[in-house]
Amino acid sequence: MKVGVAFRQLTLRLLGSMVCLWGLACASSSSFAQQCLAVDANPMVPTRKLFVIAGQSNAVGLASVRDIISGPNNYVQEDSVFPNVKIYGIFNAGPGIAGMDDAIHSSTVNWSRFATWQLARPGFGYKNVAHVPQYFPPGTGAQDMFGPELYFARYLNDRPPKDHYIVKLAVSNTSLNPTANADSWSPGGRLYKELMKMIAEAHNSKRAEVNLKVAGVFFMQGETDAMHKEWARNYEKNLKEFIRRFREDVQSMNCAETKDVPVVLGRIQKNSAWVHAEIVRLAQQKAARGVPHVSIVNTDDFSEWLDKSGLHFNEYGQAILGKRVYQAFFSSLSKF
Repeated sequence: MKVGVAFRQLTLRLLGSMVCLWGLACASSSSFAQQCLAVDANPMVPTRKLFVIAGQSNAVGLASVRDIISGPNNYVQEDSVFPNVKIYGIFNAGPGIAGMDDAIHSSTVNWSRFATWQLARPGFGYKNVAHVPQYFPPGTGAQDMFGPELYFARYLNDRPPKDHYIVKLAVSNTSLNPTANADSWSPGGRLYKELMKMIAEAHNSKRAEVNLKVAGVFFMQGETDAMHKEWARNYEKNLKEFIRRFREDVQSMNCAETKDVPVVLGRIQKNSAWVHAEIVRLAQQKAARGVPHVSIVNTDDFSEWLDKSGLHFNEYGQAILGKRVYQAFFSSLSKF
């Protein structure tokens, strides 16, 4: 009997290796060498949802635990941790990434190299803090920064099976429009490929414990495109193509179980800094109305809850945004 069990385990390991080789050999079907491996030494692991957060600065998160330090709107503290949620992303601002999270500098960074699993907590936000200290409360460091992932995790934390997973990659000032000498979210581009790599690595690094499948993506992006009239006019086409390619790629990489992965968009604000915001907002609305399983969360009421730059959601704004993302996802997921 022991020989039979050992033989079966050896067979599963060999199959796992074959799947890995197959994934590399067949990468052309999805344009990526990375694959979410389906066979492992433990085929009985539970399947869990993997949520993806991507975009620009308000997805990165310039909120600080020091923004609000008392009162009913003090939602996040330095020691806020949600132990039932794990995030795969770039934590804190170590050597090689400090000060690099903007579209121009990002193009020299292989972000996936710095991704790690951490319990959900502050520290997955903005990493240029030291370069613009005037925007933040005194003493703020990268370990204090967070975005929508944190309060999304706060609500996931209490939801059965109390074992949840997030992948996050976001870079400030990035557009959807292909841009020379700067990172953008154009499908097939460098930053997009980094996100796909991180999704596959998140799955593969946990596959002995859980079978992670992409269950949705939150995309908070569009402000940069709203600063250029031509980019704004192209936004509807670019956004729909991003959604199409994301869904197609995560499925062809074996990282999702459905072809119509739910998408939640963060509506950009009517901020005077985004001179063509109305065009981008209309494009977001059209995508939500015209593409199946796409929804929008509103951010217009965060105008009183911005950091000192007047552009980015503060602690309260990011906490409410995370809650709305949670509500939007689980409204969509009930259809599957």
